[in-house]
Amino acid sequence: MDKEKILRTLIIEDTLNDAEMIASLLRNAGYAIRVGGAEDEQELRAALNDQPLDLILCSVESEEPSLAQVHDAVASSEKDVIIIAVTTAFDVDLMVEVMKAGAFGLVTKNNPEQFHLVLDREIAALETRRQLRHSENAMRETERHCHALLDSSRDAITYVHDGMHVYANSVYLEMFGLTSIEDVEGMPVMDMVAPDDHGKLKDFLRQHDKIQSGIAELEVKGMRPDGGMFNAMMEFSPASIDGEPCTQIIIRDQSINKELENKLKFLSKQDLLTGLYNRQYFVEELERSITDANAGAHPSSVLYIEPDNFRTIKDSVGIAGCDLVLGDIATLIKQNVGENSVAARFGDSSFTVLLRDTNADAAQVLAGTIRGAIENHIAEVAGASLTTTCSIGISLVGEATSGAQEVLSRADLACEMVHKKGGNAVHLHNPVADERAGQERDQQLGHLIRQALENDGFSLVYQPIASLHGETNERYEVLVRMRDTDGADISPGNFIPVAERNGLIAAIDKWIIRNAILVLSERRRGGHDTTLFVKISAGSLVDESLLSWLSQQIKAARLPADSLVFEISESIAVTNLKHAKTFLKGLQELHCRFSLEHFGNGMNSFQLLKHLPADYLKIDGSFMHDLANDQEQQAMVKSITEMAHSMGKTTIAEFVEDASSLAVLWQCGVNYIQGHFLQAPGEAMDFDFQGEEA
Repeated sequence: MDKEKILRTLIIEDTLNDAEMIASLLRNAGYAIRVGGAEDEQELRAALNDQPLDLILCSVESEEPSLAQVHDAVASSEKDVIIIAVTTAFDVDLMVEVMKAGAFGLVTKNNPEQFHLVLDREIAALETRRQLRHSENAMRETERHCHALLDSSRDAITYVHDGMHVYANSVYLEMFGLTSIEDVEGMPVMDMVAPDDHGKLKDFLRQHDKIQSGIAELEVKGMRPDGGMFNAMMEFSPASIDGEPCTQIIIRDQSINKELENKLKFLSKQDLLTGLYNRQYFVEELERSITDANAGAHPSSVLYIEPDNFRTIKDSVGIAGCDLVLGDIATLIKQNVGENSVAARFGDSSFTVLLRDTNADAAQVLAGTIRGAIENHIAEVAGASLTTTCSIGISLVGEATSGAQEVLSRADLACEMVHKKGGNAVHLHNPVADERAGQERDQQLGHLIRQALENDGFSLVYQPIASLHGETNERYEVLVRMRDTDGADISPGNFIPVAERNGLIAAIDKWIIRNAILVLSERRRGGHDTTLFVKISAGSLVDESLLSWLSQQIKAARLPADSLVFEISESIAVTNLKHAKTFLKGLQELHCRFSLEHFGNGMNSFQLLKHLPADYLKIDGSFMHDLANDQEQQAMVKSITEMAHSMGKTTIAEFVEDASSLAVLWQCGVNYIQGHFLQAPGEAMDFDFQGEEA
């Protein structure tokens, strides 16, 4: 830091004389300083909230505020502030103690040289961190700007190195009927051109020197993976990615109507159920606010809002009724936040709000207003009056915030702290206490998971998959449950993420598969023609030992392999496509079958089937919402079903919750249904596939 710049300093000492002595040491070191003090924790937090700070010098003898309180307050403020402990006599053990308490270093009042050296070192490190954040922000902003330009372009744009794709924007992918960037990475650009034009393109690419001298154009026939052709004017120009030279190819398309483009742009930001912004747009806006805060702008805050009794409401009024309650909550949130805020539906039943230029106090006041509005609201659903409360977690965005995921994780953790205490409250994330509680929770769950793996502490439950067309073969999906030491159920939504973070999810998958095979073998010996559907996680897809282990398990149980159907979600398949393809190839060699669940919500779901030719497609449960009354949903289900059948795929409608949907699904030609309408998951396979429940 340039010593001519003002060093904004807070000195915490028991006496005014000691504070002035330290101020003199700073001035003697050549720093221009602006000094303040704090007599207690409240004044300390007020100083952190009300003014920018660079340095806090805290006496180790100070009891109020103590060094630990200083560390907690700085951590809570989301500010990058140097904390240095001050003593009269240097001691190695004391240095270790104060650094454990959060100090960056220990200095003595009676050794000016050591004081200056430690101070210079920490101020230089602070300046380096700030420059690094500035550079990272500039880089992120540049990347966002470049990708935004590419993705907002109506032209199809790709980058090619040595004839292979290295990047393509969404318009390019859509033009060629592709699902994701992984579909083109490493693919020859020659594959996108009709065979009759291969020679023309090869001759053109051989003239690489001419291309490098400027922009060149070539007219060819473009070819999609399904064989469809279209006229393409390809514009070539030199470019670079990550410092490596490459070629930019633009395929111009002026056919999109501007008004339609604007409507599509608006819809791409919106959650259709609630009218709030969607998760993707919220994260983008949060990243922008983080960049602004890192650059020294006013801090922002994020609210994470969860209804407290959502499961009870769902059991009471079903999915359609829940949608009405969520719509009411969204309206209440929208009514209470300002135009400068971004309110979004973040998950199935969670909401987030970005409060720009808002400090912790203002965020807590607004959160309290929203909490009260939700508590006092009465939702009318199918003639019933329902009430709910909510838990709200708050996380701050400041100059030391590193990214959106960090902010959201902290807000979610703060929300969970409220849930644990009974809900219907607001909690500001405390980096020390909350993180400690979160770590303790994860450690406890991780310990329980390991115990369950060692002692067969998991259990399996089964949900029937029934035919809409008279078939009587037994089909069940296998689901896993775990209980804590008191025998209470732990939601898979809580222990599965912990298992994933701790690298235990593949072991859980193997436990499920092994026990499912044992149950299935015993059931088939009893004369039941049963088929089990078993989920596979992303962690297991990358486990190279899984297929050989699975082969051994099936052979040992002497099972017909086609009685097992392994399923992965469409989103996992898209993000782990190479591993998913390897896994499917192995299943085919074993003669097991394969299913894609949550199917139909991707950019181009059927394109995925060219890479993963699944036997079963589970139509995503979002299409089942109010299916009997929503013609658009009906059209989507019918379209997915017809396309699937034309490709020889069997369809399953998942999350079917009401009888009124059955007629629609039958008319659409859906083969099977699954959901609580048939039967909730249970420990016994007792569903009567002949027509009556056992």
